[in-house]
Amino acid sequence: MLLKRPVFLSILIVVVIAAIYLVKVSYFSTAQPLVDTTIKVTPYANTVVSEPQRAPLRVQRIHYVIQEGDSLSLIFDKFSLPQATLSKLLAADVSDLKLDNLTPKARLELVVDATDQHLIQLIYHHSLAERAVYVLNKEGEFDYEYVEEAGEWHSQMYAGEITGSFSVAAINHGLTSRQIATISRVLSDKINFSRDLRKGDRFEVLVNEQYLGNRLTGKTEIQGIRFNLSNGPISAFLAEDGRFYDRDGNSLEQAFNRYPITKEYRRITSPFNPHRKHPVTGRVTPHNGTDFATPVGTPIYSTGDGQVVAIKNHPYAGKYLVIEHNSVYTTRYLHLSKFLVRVGEKVKRGQKVALSGATGRLTGPHLHFEVLVRNRPVDAMKANLPLAQAISKDEKPAFSALVAMFDEKSLQYWKNTHDASGITHVS
Repeated sequence: MLLKRPVFLSILIVVVIAAIYLVKVSYFSTAQPLVDTTIKVTPYANTVVSEPQRAPLRVQRIHYVIQEGDSLSLIFDKFSLPQATLSKLLAADVSDLKLDNLTPKARLELVVDATDQHLIQLIYHHSLAERAVYVLNKEGEFDYEYVEEAGEWHSQMYAGEITGSFSVAAINHGLTSRQIATISRVLSDKINFSRDLRKGDRFEVLVNEQYLGNRLTGKTEIQGIRFNLSNGPISAFLAEDGRFYDRDGNSLEQAFNRYPITKEYRRITSPFNPHRKHPVTGRVTPHNGTDFATPVGTPIYSTGDGQVVAIKNHPYAGKYLVIEHNSVYTTRYLHLSKFLVRVGEKVKRGQKVALSGATGRLTGPHLHFEVLVRNRPVDAMKANLPLAQAISKDEKPAFSALVAMFDEKSLQYWKNTHDASGITHVS
């Protein structure tokens, strides 16, 4: 039986649609998933291009205790550090010269890049509370910083009886050789330490000592001295101006001179300036002293009584000497041609100690003169130096309070000694 034409067409259309549907289902069930390959581009203005990462430094930290006779050059040789680096360190140190006077038993800390053995940082622990820090900068030079912890200060009385020499008795009762030297110098016009002292004479020394936490830093300052001799007491007390006076405020030390040279050589070529641009290197480095135009061979005079504590020859400071006047004041004289004194020698105010020169790194012959107050440089031309012969009225109240404290601690010390030994000590 034949189908009618319209019915046949309808069936054919249905068959074709079904076939197309089956083909599509079969294709999509076997095809792999599509991957989004679109590239997302960040605008150029916001792009950050990272530099290749450098390998981390292999740091070696060396701790070294300074020995008697050590120099920085010997220490550098010990650890195979180049002398060229030492030269750069000394250039950074020329303003304070900390590295030129290494103290035995003090510590050096050296931070070294172990990959090529170059020095990154050096720390000189001068005491528990003081350190000089030298850090290598991007220009390959060293930046210098002096760090000092404030700590806390406490007064301690040291006292005893003399049975032989004062030095032996003082050391046996806890005083240091440096403190003994200060006492001998301060009272040199009042006591002949080899003839005037007798067995049974007593001494009392009030010392201000610095602590960090419960540890002594090693920094001290003598505040008061008294000797009870057979012919009466002799005393000395440190005023705020850095000089010693008797208990009535009369000076025991000669005044300071402001200039270390005579009038005809007092032309200043470079004043004290903590932010000066160095005339040779062009770098901004502190100028911690005053430069005077002095021809080679000009006499140089000590500005006050004191003791020569250092005579050195430095590649940048040249030949220089240091005079310690008391526990507060120190003077330095740089670029000399000849020394006329020796280390340990006691000098008087106005005594000729050297001849000026042109040694070290400089632009021409001159004297570089420094005054340090408690190890801090001050402007020698403007500082309030102890030039008067008697204590000022402004300082008298604090001075009187110090004398009273000394008397109180003295009484307490001998009372405690009597309680402990059963022996009465008569004042």
